[in-house]
Amino acid sequence: MEPSLFDELDPEQKEINDKYTIDELFKRSLNYKSSKNYAKFFNFIASFHHYSRYNTMLVYIQNPDVTFFGGTTFWKNRNRTINEDAKPLLILCPNGPMMCAYDIYQTSGKKSVDEFLKDGLGTTDIKGFINQKLYDGLLKEVANWGIKIKFKPFSFFKGGHITTIISGRLEIVLKENATIEESFSVLIHELAHLFLGHTGHQSLNHISQKKPMKLLSRKIPRATEELEAETVSFLICCRVGLLSNSQEYLAGYIKNEKDLAEFNYELVIKTADKLEKLFL
Repeated sequence: MEPSLFDELDPEQKEINDKYTIDELFKRSLNYKSSKNYAKFFNFIASFHHYSRYNTMLVYIQNPDVTFFGGTTFWKNRNRTINEDAKPLLILCPNGPMMCAYDIYQTSGKKSVDEFLKDGLGTTDIKGFINQKLYDGLLKEVANWGIKIKFKPFSFFKGGHITTIISGRLEIVLKENATIEESFSVLIHELAHLFLGHTGHQSLNHISQKKPMKLLSRKIPRATEELEAETVSFLICCRVGLLSNSQEYLAGYIKNEKDLAEFNYELVIKTADKLEKLFL
């Protein structure tokens, strides 16, 4: 097998290439140092359920003012055609390297764009609640990974916590008598801490797997940890229909704009995808 081009690069050149990751691209190309821009970005990511978060992020990089996007087949199935002068947005394709997507304002159909958007794009997301089966399934799968769940009375302002490696055990404690929607959100938040590498745990063992899953280990400011974990929870809750006025809520986690300096956009999105795959 011939060596790849990257195998021949010296360490300095590899470091230069590393700077072109999605995370670095966001930090350098777009100014997300303010809570306003941060909230705009993640509200955009959470608004689209028909493509992966990673593809949605790629669209945002190319045009943050996109209203609603889809590929040629997506729009064809909704009786809309792509305008001849439409400018494509490139996203990753499941069966190939790239595909083109288009903003709704670059399509035409019997309904005007405003009428189409007003009809809700045919979505059936449930706002504000989840079913018991989804919640029970989450609890069961968490237990399958060797994570113990406990319920305790907490103050009004605390919903739960996860133990760190220092305690010698892995437990997530949730608030007694909370609604399943509240518990779902908090549980995802605490799982996010674990998978984002905030707790210090090195691995997890599933009852059906022989090899343990390795976990990340990262040292970042506490405020940044909370911001990352809550963002993962926000993205997943949006996906299952627990939508809220999140812009103000998420922005409230940013106590200082420096909290975003070590915020890892790419890792947050990948963690949300991973938690959905493993637990939901």
